Amino acid sequence: MGERIILTNNIERKQNYILLIDDDSDILNLFCDCLQAVGYNIVVLDNPREALNYLTKDENIITSCSLVITDYRMPQMSGIDFIEKIREKDTYCKVKIILTSAFIKSDLILNSTKINSLSIDKIIEKPICIETLKNEVQKLMSHIPLSK
Repeated sequence: MGERIILTNNIERKQNYILLIDDDSDILNLFCDCLQAVGYNIVVLDNPREALNYLTKDENIITSCSLVITDYRMPQMSGIDFIEKIREKDTYCKVKIILTSAFIKSDLILNSTKINSLSIDKIIEKPICIETLKNEVQKLMSHIPLSK
């Protein structure tokens, strides 16, 4: 089983974890429970600024993150802006990224040039079928062993 990592100043750094960012706590809990059940370690944040601060406060943190799943529309910072900031630190695009949104057909298509430049690995439209989420995560994380 995977575990949910609670962020504190004393966090034990885990390798190969998934960072979930969404301002909807129900979605965070659903995604987290689903991915933990198949063995992934999860860090959950509901604020993109806090997530960015967490990822960029130390170079080792961003290199230990294997996958980021972020919503597109969030208060304070959009998912696109969040991904741009990650890519500034992760210049080799080692961190895999899934962008989720209920607004793909409108907003995202208008920004497709920007999206292509960010090396987003997968865009999934909400509502998301949990099996689809698991399958996409497993494809992107196929090189990572699951936790015991």
